[in-house]
Amino acid sequence: MATLSFHASPVTARKIRSAARKRGIPMSRFLRETAERAAEGEPLSGLGRELEKLAIDGLAFAALARVRSRAAATGLDKMTPRQITAVIKATRGARRA
Repeated sequence: MATLSFHASPVTARKIRSAARKRGIPMSRFLRETAERAAEGEPLSGLGRELEKLAIDGLAFAALARVRSRAAATGLDKMTPRQITAVIKATRGARRA
């Protein structure tokens, strides 16, 4: 079984723990079952939507960290705003062509 992890705010973590406790199941099982229901397309409860948002935020955070590390590795993390704008314009122009 794959191991997945994400970061949750203290408020959200308390909500998740509380919901799992109310059902009398471990938090890991609660999260797994919630994710499985979401993946199967079941309508999400309010907490389910929060978990989905957390997952999306976690993916965005991981993507941002990856972009930052690639920029640092290539020396592009020290660009001026003008240089950044020039690269964006050149990339957009290349996509249109």
